[in-house]
Amino acid sequence: MKKVMMILAAVATVTAYAETNELERLRGEYVAARNAYVAARRAAGLTNATPRRASVGTSATVFTPAQRQFFKNRRICVKRDTTTIPGSVITVWYRDGKPDTRAPAVVTNVLHNIQGAIQDNPLQVRIAELIERATSAEARAARLDALRSWLIEMRDKAVLPTTKAIYQAIIDRIDERLEGN
Repeated sequence: MKKVMMILAAVATVTAYAETNELERLRGEYVAARNAYVAARRAAGLTNATPRRASVGTSATVFTPAQRQFFKNRRICVKRDTTTIPGSVITVWYRDGKPDTRAPAVVTNVLHNIQGAIQDNPLQVRIAELIERATSAEARAARLDALRSWLIEMRDKAVLPTTKAIYQAIIDRIDERLEGN
């Protein structure tokens, strides 16, 4: 509730000062009021949050100690070179903004040709089969024929005359398609 009251007071102050062009003074007063509010909450023990801004106008990122340790220990590849030594990849690794001291900072990997049987991706093979099957005119006609026989069966089982008419209309469209091929 106090926070809402502080915001309402700030809005009222903005409207009052906006008419007299004292926005810079207003900004300073708002920052001072906000800092006082945060300091009072901290003094009362209502929050253990660290301030989000180091000072007015500059933002500082606040990390927990675990987050700082993670970023300090993270190994990052900053450069890959394939031209200095043809047939090799030279990688340069940094940790905490400097060349890595725990693991090799520069690693050279030699590229090798691999010989052996070609491995097929089963999904790609299945997709190729489906595409080939879908493009074949005979396969399309066979599928339409199977669909037509299933629709005739469903039409014969239908109880309502409207349902039978719908099935018959679909069968007629398939017959037109088959005659067109």
